[in-house]
Amino acid sequence: MKYSKMNAEIIRSYLVWSIYMFVGLAAAVALLLTYRVNLLRYLILDPRYFALVPLTFLAQNSLTGLMMSVLIAAKPKMDVFSELTSIPWVRYTLIMPGIMRVISPLAAAIFEEVFFRGAVFLVLINNFPNTGVYLPILVCTVLFVGQQVLQTDTLGQGLILLIGSTSVSVVGCIATLYTGSFLPTLLCHTVYAFFYFQLGTSMPKSNPKDLRPKSSSAYPYF
Repeated sequence: MKYSKMNAEIIRSYLVWSIYMFVGLAAAVALLLTYRVNLLRYLILDPRYFALVPLTFLAQNSLTGLMMSVLIAAKPKMDVFSELTSIPWVRYTLIMPGIMRVISPLAAAIFEEVFFRGAVFLVLINNFPNTGVYLPILVCTVLFVGQQVLQTDTLGQGLILLIGSTSVSVVGCIATLYTGSFLPTLLCHTVYAFFYFQLGTSMPKSNPKDLRPKSSSAYPYF
């Protein structure tokens, strides 16, 4: 059976996505088991904190908007929309068919939360109390931002993901500390990813050949 170039790109996008999900989940499980942190215990949210969930989402968006305003003021000629839609993982997702364009970013957000706020942050808070709260937030955020920025090809892409991932991580860690639950940051990051990914779904359809991320990205050709 012969496959078109578009089919090859779709297969590649699924492969990259699957590897990303598996590695994140395996690393999270390994950390949680090693340090004996029960993540399920942190999925329980006290009803008095329910109102904090939308506030967490608003805080993430407000911080993102503030930093984006500073970026645009500093680089007024930067085409933010073009940079956003040319981020490798966004381009990979945009060539996925139908419902996968929704499932892919949502699943990525869930697995990222499970690893960074669910494993890294909770392990630091529970097993290394002498570090206080600021160092775990810093470590979790630096690791998350670094992982996100490594998935970019250009300075503009890197700055956009730096802003978004910093907002998600800092606000998410604070919400986790305040509520004692991992649920608010899990829900808010998922909605955040869905919300901002929709900015790229209105991108004019391009030639499939133009959808290949550059080989300098963190996800080279398979």
